Amino acid sequence: MRIKTLYVRFYKSFNYDYLRKSDTRSVPDPWDVVDEEDSRFFPFVQISLERDISTVVGANESGKSQVISAVKCLLTGDGIERRDFCRYSEMLVVDKEMAVPEFGGEFGDLTDDEREVVRGLLGADADIPCDSFWMFRFNKRVTVYGRQAASGATAPVWLSKTLTDTQIEKITLPTFFEIQANVPLPSSVPLEYLTAAKTKRPAFSREGRLRFFRTLFDDIKIFETTDALTKAAEKVVTTYASYAGVTDDDLRARLELAEKLLFDVGRIDKSSFVELQKAVEAGSGAEGWANGLVRKMNAQLSDALNFPKWWSQDAEFSVYLTLRDFDLIFTVRDRTGQEYSFGERSSGMSYFLSYFVRYRSHVPSGNQEILLMDEPDTYLSMQGQQDLLRIFADFAAPEDPNVAPIQVLYVTHSPFLIDKNHGERIRVLEKGEGDEGSRVVENAAKNHYEPLRSAFGAFVAETTFIGNCNLMLEGQADQVLLAGLSSLARRLGTKDTTLDLNTLTLVPAGGAEHIPYMVYLARGRDVDKPAVTVLLDSDDEGNRQAAELRRGYRNKRLVDDAFIIQVGDLDTARLAADVGTPIEIEDLLPAEVLRLAVIHFAREVLSQADADYIAEHLTTIDRQDDEKLFKAAERAAQAASPTQDRPLDLDKVGVARAVLHVVEKDVDAELRDRTLANFTELFRLLDRAQRAAARKKTNDLTTRNLKDLRTRFERDHPATATRRQVEELLDSMLDQLRENNAEADKVRDTIRGIRADFKLDVDPMTPVDGFDALKQALAEIVYRPVLDVQEVR
Repeated sequence: MRIKTLYVRFYKSFNYDYLRKSDTRSVPDPWDVVDEEDSRFFPFVQISLERDISTVVGANESGKSQVISAVKCLLTGDGIERRDFCRYSEMLVVDKEMAVPEFGGEFGDLTDDEREVVRGLLGADADIPCDSFWMFRFNKRVTVYGRQAASGATAPVWLSKTLTDTQIEKITLPTFFEIQANVPLPSSVPLEYLTAAKTKRPAFSREGRLRFFRTLFDDIKIFETTDALTKAAEKVVTTYASYAGVTDDDLRARLELAEKLLFDVGRIDKSSFVELQKAVEAGSGAEGWANGLVRKMNAQLSDALNFPKWWSQDAEFSVYLTLRDFDLIFTVRDRTGQEYSFGERSSGMSYFLSYFVRYRSHVPSGNQEILLMDEPDTYLSMQGQQDLLRIFADFAAPEDPNVAPIQVLYVTHSPFLIDKNHGERIRVLEKGEGDEGSRVVENAAKNHYEPLRSAFGAFVAETTFIGNCNLMLEGQADQVLLAGLSSLARRLGTKDTTLDLNTLTLVPAGGAEHIPYMVYLARGRDVDKPAVTVLLDSDDEGNRQAAELRRGYRNKRLVDDAFIIQVGDLDTARLAADVGTPIEIEDLLPAEVLRLAVIHFAREVLSQADADYIAEHLTTIDRQDDEKLFKAAERAAQAASPTQDRPLDLDKVGVARAVLHVVEKDVDAELRDRTLANFTELFRLLDRAQRAAARKKTNDLTTRNLKDLRTRFERDHPATATRRQVEELLDSMLDQLRENNAEADKVRDTIRGIRADFKLDVDPMTPVDGFDALKQALAEIVYRPVLDVQEVR
């Protein structure tokens, strides 16, 4: 079974659902009354959970972390304390026995055996479907509820049963586990820790042990006589206690994580560490054996981790073990080929490794599980958070069919830990005023492409403008349609191409005329240029801006022609549109979808009477000649308006939102499929361009490669070099220039000049003349791409 809905009442910042209580149309559920003596209506705050992944966001003090705690209280009944009762609740009283917070849950996806148990507890008939049941932990009791339909009844008929402890045990609730967000891998692990019994684990970390011995040997005289050592005994004990880590919970947690990495993930047998410890104790005679063991361990660890699959920031990143005295040191190796200790790298990397190890070492409990994480973004970079999303996805939908899916619930304050492909997973919390408490903002994430301002202030991933790969759009309505329909297609499980909104940033320019400048901001002022594609309408303005980009903006060719896409480039033979040749994105919509969207929009902005009038009179959208479909819709909406002096004006963004609603909720399958099929053709075109632009970005990052070649050359040849050695360096530099563009051509010209100036084809085995001048010329090669993009001041 899985948790479908979490119910919370009188818990910390969650008082009750004050909006539902104030709505006279609300019908109380049987658990919404306080108790038999006090039947007042205090509806629970409800937080629905997705069957795979749910993301809880909200401003500070909105109650995000309390959601995690509430799930634990619900599943175990532990930790429900009077001191956590909502302090501004009118139900907090001191003139009688104090109550405790209350929790409940709707549980679905029941197995046949679980249905049978619930029916038995409720005394329900065997033919009742029992697709879900509700369980609540009230002040002094645990009660289950089931719903059955009664013949001719308009409201559900509820069955309920207050359970004894024995009956509670019959319900096998999901179990939870946590990945602690604040426990990184240690920088080293003692061999004795890996080989000793758990009751005899060493008291020191490597650093602590070194400090202990350094402190003792600062006064070496205490070891000269028995009397001197006896007199220093107190100092020895005190020093030991100050550096001992056996009672240090943080150190213990970190070492346990290292143990999981080596034993559970790396699958290295304990006997290997025993042999390694023996080799170390044997001294120089067994160094070769020890080094051989460590090499084998590293090979085993690399194969087991397959870390580059999950850490997108460096495809050559790997974790290594290095033997130092009686400890194994964790080091990492990146694309530079150098090794670094954890302390020399960002903390985000070691924390991500921590999450990754716990992910790979998790052993299923046998019950349905839910993973709980509280703000895992704290230590991770933007890209690290995106990588963590992929780990969550594999928990919820494992690639291995033999591994059971795990429900995931995490809370975050970071926009980069939100899966923009799945806006339906977002739950936004908002703190009310006074005694209102925290509530769930309904529909806050339906249009997940919008800034979630109630949670973040501004949605950084979109409003800071640029990412690693970007699609420049004319306006926000384009962003709404592309993101919303791509997300809908994913939710429906389509096998067709969609946009990956976690790797592609949709950037609305505010009009076609602004796109060239936006592209210039992204690509015209730095050597490390992000990948950019452009989508323009095929109207006069779109054609003008496409031509401007192809000519070069501010005398710079900023984007290849292949990455400038216009709506008219679509193959009309593959479309099922009501427009012969589409000019703008709205032309890909069936006219009937747009008509229904206009009616939905009218109901949002007009009075009910005026909206009903438009719904009755807007029966069709007829285009005239080559008119754009949206223009035809504007004309039809005005004609169907109840008063012509104030006709309905269509807002493109508002109508785009309405399109998403009607495609998901109001149209039949044929019309929905037709809409998504048209946009799939556009997604394919954009996806091909995005992948090509990303490949080009990779190929364009030559400066870093050239600099590495130059640095290694000058390190290997600090004072002089032969002409042959310089030739080899220049050939290696030319190999890095895979693109044919102006910057690469200038580098090639500089290399040709060096070959001529320093006469590299004469006497190749003799030292080059003017070595200092040669180094200056090599610097020009490295920095030529940077110099060429500097603005003239």
